[in-house]
Amino acid sequence: MEALHVAARLDLAHHSTWLKLLHFEGRLPQSVVLTDDFFLSPVGRSSPQAELRATLEAYFLPWQQDTDEHPRCRFPARYYWLSRQLPLPGYALNEPHCQRLSKWALLDRVKSVSLLLVSGYLGNPASTFGHALLKLNTDSSNDDYGLFDLTLNYGALIPENENALRYIARGLFGGYEAGFSDRYFYTQDLVYSHTEFRDIWDYRLALSNHQRTLLILHIWEIIGRKFDYYFLTRNCALRLAELVDLVLDDLIIERARLWYLPVQLFHRLNAVDAARQHSGNDNLVEAVRFIPSSRRTLAHRMQLLTKQEIRAMNAILRDGPSSLDTRLKGLNNERKIVVLDSLLAYYKHQLMSRKPIDDSALQHLKRKALLTRLQLPAQPRLTPDIPVLPSPADGSHPMALGVSVARGTAHEHPFLRLTWSPFKLQRVGRNSMEGGELVLLDIAVGLLGSQREIFLDQLDLIRVSSLNTLPLPLAGENPLSWQLHVGTVRVESKRKSVYDGAASFGIGYAKSWHPGIIGYAMADLAVHTLSPHARLRPHLGLSAHLAGLRTWAYVGTESVGYRGGFRAVWGGKLEVSLTKRFAVHAEFSNERATRAALGLNVNW
Repeated sequence: MEALHVAARLDLAHHSTWLKLLHFEGRLPQSVVLTDDFFLSPVGRSSPQAELRATLEAYFLPWQQDTDEHPRCRFPARYYWLSRQLPLPGYALNEPHCQRLSKWALLDRVKSVSLLLVSGYLGNPASTFGHALLKLNTDSSNDDYGLFDLTLNYGALIPENENALRYIARGLFGGYEAGFSDRYFYTQDLVYSHTEFRDIWDYRLALSNHQRTLLILHIWEIIGRKFDYYFLTRNCALRLAELVDLVLDDLIIERARLWYLPVQLFHRLNAVDAARQHSGNDNLVEAVRFIPSSRRTLAHRMQLLTKQEIRAMNAILRDGPSSLDTRLKGLNNERKIVVLDSLLAYYKHQLMSRKPIDDSALQHLKRKALLTRLQLPAQPRLTPDIPVLPSPADGSHPMALGVSVARGTAHEHPFLRLTWSPFKLQRVGRNSMEGGELVLLDIAVGLLGSQREIFLDQLDLIRVSSLNTLPLPLAGENPLSWQLHVGTVRVESKRKSVYDGAASFGIGYAKSWHPGIIGYAMADLAVHTLSPHARLRPHLGLSAHLAGLRTWAYVGTESVGYRGGFRAVWGGKLEVSLTKRFAVHAEFSNERATRAALGLNVNW
């Protein structure tokens, strides 16, 4: 067979694209695909040469009754790539025998490919660090939001009612299989935007027709195939990076890391574009589009209402549809329409987010509001102005290292302080979460040169602050903010340094006074290893982001006993960005043995 001889002469079995098509990773001796029918050769999982031979031989097999099961239809990306390297007689990209593939691929309609970055979701451990999807854009004129575009998802196959601890353990250390699934974008939007209230950033890639075709055909090959799954490494970000790497000369995957979080994939896209710009080449990312969550959209729609109209809307929600006419009385038609549009948006939000409410009653309210709206004149719907949030990948990388000079109490000498965290989205960083933070395993070590002493200064297992700066001013909606902290810190007691372990949880209210300026009031209840073991801490906090300067400060009181005594507590942090990776950092506090520190932070 001529094709086999040419393939051997060109050593196609070891070509990087062929190995990527078979999912051989790095120096691993076999493919990471676990599904047997992904391979045509009995030893294809461990032998790219045998799989290449079996693939070429299968090309010439006669068509059976079920033509869609022919290898040409099952593995179109392999044959598309091979057709550009070898003489394959009778090869056609749009093979008429492959009807299911033709209906699915829509090669003549897909105009571009996007990678989607979904913001983190604290309701699921696997989603805490965000998520990534791949979307095939048709740019249909009657589908402005691409809701009927095909979207590729990668996730673990988890049994129903899985125990939470078992879920976390197996997710971190292995035990789950995972796979790709394809759905229309509106189903993904329903889950992420309407149910979990997560924002999405759409990164549209500038791929050539050849690159786009090869990628689409390979997606068809791997849908439903099984892979091993690990939350921190072999996850959605890594698998999607592998897919895109199939058609790129630029590597957007970094295998050297101990983890590969979704945001790192998009940081890598930015790095590739920076390198391309330096070389005078076109960008890989054509455009980035922000898709706000349904809750963010609704919160901004509520801002179109006056205080009187919000009171009327709350009364309607409280008293039911019979009060609709009464509560709208006194408003002109234009304002009635704004209130009714807001009511309908809220009903849609409630129904789609699956709140534990009586759906039949809500549907009745929605029908009444809709009928009332239809009796009013037609006019363009007032659209809220939703600020575009920058992508998390526009900020700093999540891993952080710090070096600073620190000063403790009056009797202590200055010392060198080293900090490290594998994942730090902190209040004063360039990657902060709208004034909140998510920090895991933040370690600070002190080095006292004069005494050749090394000591632990602080260890935070987790710090989370979720500030609700866009509360819905409606009855039954939760306006609260919250924060959680578990860790230990070095404190001074009787002129000695001791360690105080603590777990605290706080609730309160937050308000955004101006873009970049957020204030909050919080009350924390904490359990400590040092006396007093139970403490209450009411406090106020303020964060401000002004250009390259980011600050956060708090002041409050903390109980010192069980009979009502309190002491003043205060502290804060400040960071001045030098570049995306480097920043000057300072912090201060009256609560710890380390009272102040000034140094340099590096993110990577």
